[in-house]
Amino acid sequence: MSEPDVDRWLHLARQQMRQGQLSGAVESLRRVLSLDPELSEGHALLALCLLDLRRVHAAEHEANLALTQDPESTLAVYASAQVLTARRRFKAAEQRFRLLCEFEPENPLNHRSLAHVYDLTGRREQMRPLLEKALDLDPEDPATLADFGEWHLRRGDLDQAEEKAREALEMEPEHHDGLILMGGILLRRGRIDEAHDHAVWALRQDPGSRAALHLMASVKARRSFLLGLWWRYSAWMGSLGEGRAILVLLGAFLLYRLGEITAGAYGLTGLKQYISFLWLVIVAYTWIGPAIFRQSLKKELSPVKLDKEF
Repeated sequence: MSEPDVDRWLHLARQQMRQGQLSGAVESLRRVLSLDPELSEGHALLALCLLDLRRVHAAEHEANLALTQDPESTLAVYASAQVLTARRRFKAAEQRFRLLCEFEPENPLNHRSLAHVYDLTGRREQMRPLLEKALDLDPEDPATLADFGEWHLRRGDLDQAEEKAREALEMEPEHHDGLILMGGILLRRGRIDEAHDHAVWALRQDPGSRAALHLMASVKARRSFLLGLWWRYSAWMGSLGEGRAILVLLGAFLLYRLGEITAGAYGLTGLKQYISFLWLVIVAYTWIGPAIFRQSLKKELSPVKLDKEF
């Protein structure tokens, strides 16, 4: 076949990737590589598809082939950086995303991807300038709006998060991350049925989406009396950030010890025992709650895993 045939299959693969038709995109890219096995772009795009399908080993192989064929291809470097992120090799991934930000400073995807690495490594405050830069480059990019909204949500700023979510969904009403973000905001506001609807809409687009399944499990936890208390506590602690959350825990422990010592000093044995028992219950609850939630999430994920293992 001629070069136009390769271009036609590449165009189709990119279109399928944008529409979330990953299996179709993989087949189209295999057609491309059967016509031109040394095409770096084909290997890089296939790596990204396989990564979205959670086939990390295969994605790594394709990303390495893409770099071998064209070490200076920004697409190949981007694919390899995404694989490194999935492998949790964050230092190497950060270096490659930094290079991409230097090579293609006008591409908002590079800044957003580097912000994601910062998120995974606990550097939440360093994310903001990168997300602002990405938004300045493309103010109407729903993916950047959703990421920035998620950043605000994690800080507990629901108003700013909702503003970004609405902007993202105005640009693209069925944007997956925008739906997830809005669902999370609605859940924080106690609008549980609406949050459930957004989780369902996101799952219709991608039944295997872990973010959508996590939102669905959170909705179920919020509806449960036992898990609902833990979910509110967890959401509040998450909004504080790591440093302030540690201070809250230390403060709670000091209050417990102060109450116990004071009760003992005044001979209030019954009150002292009650305080100790209450503290043990709280500690046990904060340990058991996440385990129950993970089990709930596992149940949500199990049908998806079965559907994919054929």
